[in-house]
Amino acid sequence: MKPTPTPFDEALRLLPAPVTVVGVRGENQLGGLTAAWVTRVSLAPALLLVSIGHERRTWELLQEVDEFTVSVLHEDQVEVARLFGLHSRREVDKWARTEHVLLGHGTPAVAGCTARYLCRLVSRHVTGDHDCLVGEIVIAETDRGAPALPMRGRDYAPRPADD
Repeated sequence: MKPTPTPFDEALRLLPAPVTVVGVRGENQLGGLTAAWVTRVSLAPALLLVSIGHERRTWELLQEVDEFTVSVLHEDQVEVARLFGLHSRREVDKWARTEHVLLGHGTPAVAGCTARYLCRLVSRHVTGDHDCLVGEIVIAETDRGAPALPMRGRDYAPRPADD
């Protein structure tokens, strides 16, 4: 049974966070996960920071590579967020179940998303139980429409309809 969130936990969940999928191409497999902690950290050069938990298989794959992708999911891609956020590559080949494109040296990114970025890894910082990876944006593409709402705990919600 999961403990009841504390007021501290609830306050942290109110920080805005995009629903994104981080993609990576390891030596013999593609990896990816839903990541909430993604932000731009520099204009020149254009840099993104992603935070990846040490227990994730994608974190292991990111130890071997010099590039990764970030896909900002469209509001109708909630199921993609759930697939990448709630399942491990150890259990299921998530990219085989998701329409995707390959960027750079074959690094996967979600097709039909709001925006996607190919990043060249420039630095890595150990921050508690996560690593913060800083990548220089090499490719930036927009695809369509509005992004999905910020993360809500372990699940994701589509944007409410306009009144």
